[in-house]
Amino acid sequence: MATTITTAVAAALDTSATAAVDDALAAALGTNAVVEIRTGAAPGAGNSATGTLLASVTIASWTAGSPGAGQVTGANPGAVTVAATGTAGHFRVKTSGGTAVIEGTVGESAADLILDDTDLVAGGSLDLGAPVFTVPVTAATS
Repeated sequence: MATTITTAVAAALDTSATAAVDDALAAALGTNAVVEIRTGAAPGAGNSATGTLLASVTIASWTAGSPGAGQVTGANPGAVTVAATGTAGHFRVKTSGGTAVIEGTVGESAADLILDDTDLVAGGSLDLGAPVFTVPVTAATS
């Protein structure tokens, strides 16, 4: 199962700008980035993590799609064991050094990260598949 994560980019980008964003995002995430799934609402950029840590998923590497495709795909990490019981509300992606790069909502629909079931149980399994960040792509208008 592939997980699609829609990033909050304020304006649609043309193909060349999207390619630059894809490359920069893949580089910023680097190797062994960690996707943390937590309860509650995201705390906002620059703020300390909040909520109960339900699961941590390490993504070994990220690859930008074909130029201007608007996608950055993580290597499939396989399933992980859920650390705590709770309802997933937000995620954070951190570099291997612990710097938060991206955060967003978690839900079963209409969220930045879609899970089949947001009610996670300690000792259970969570499989994100190969996560994909999507950056909106629009043809240039002038």
